[in-house]
Amino acid sequence: IDGPLLCDLEEYVISLGACSIGYTRLPAQWVFQNKAALHSNVIVLTMKMDRERINTSPSPEAEYTVLATYRDLGLITNKVAAFLRRHGFSAQAGHPLNGQTLYPPLAHLAGLGQLAYSGLIITPEFGPCVRLSAIYTSIENLPFNEGNEHTWITDYCASCGLCINQCPAEAIYNEPIQHESGQITYVDNDKCFPYFHYIHGCSVCIKVCPFNHVAYEKLKEKKLHIHYDDNDLK
Repeated sequence: IDGPLLCDLEEYVISLGACSIGYTRLPAQWVFQNKAALHSNVIVLTMKMDRERINTSPSPEAEYTVLATYRDLGLITNKVAAFLRRHGFSAQAGHPLNGQTLYPPLAHLAGLGQLAYSGLIITPEFGPCVRLSAIYTSIENLPFNEGNEHTWITDYCASCGLCINQCPAEAIYNEPIQHESGQITYVDNDKCFPYFHYIHGCSVCIKVCPFNHVAYEKLKEKKLHIHYDDNDLK
C-alpha cells in the first residue's frame, strides 16, 4: 500500500466514526479455537462507547451502548474491508462481537493502548470505554507498530485493584491465571462471560476504572510522580 492510499484509508476510518487505527501481525495464540483468519496482517480499530450510559452499569442503558457500539463498529469494519477490496487487496472483516481472534492483545500489539488486569485495552483517548474490531488483509507493508509507550499502565493496575474489588462476578484476580495454552490472564472467563451475558452486558470493570474518569496524562503524571518520590526516599 502506498502512502497516499494509507492516508485515504485512515481518513476514511475516522470519517466512519472509529476513534483510532493501528497495525500489527497476528500471533497464532490469539486466534480462537476452530476459527481462522485469512491473513496475519491486521488492522485494528477502536470505537468509543457512550460513557454516561456505561457509568450506569450494570443496567439496560449500559447494555444498550455496548450492543449499539458492537453494531456500529461492525458496520464500520465491513465498510473498511470493502474499501480495501475495491483497491485490489484481500480483506476479511473481524466483527467486534464473536470475531475470529482476541482483540485486546492485538490492540496492545498495535500500540493503541495497554492490556490491563481487567482484560480490557486502556486507550489514551477514552481509557477502557471502547470496543475493538480487526481487519485481516493481504497488505504486507502496513506500518506495523513496534514497541508500546503505554506499558506504565501495568504498574498502575498492580497498585489499583478497583476492577478486582468491584467485579460483581469475582472474575478478576490479583494473581495471574496460567492456562494450558501457555497464556497468562487475570480474568476467569468462566465467571465473566455468563455474568456479562445475563446481567446487561455488565461493564462494571469499565465503569470503575480510573482511566474512565481521569485523563490519561494526569494519571501518568501522578504515577511517575509517585515513582520519583519513592526513589527519593531510598
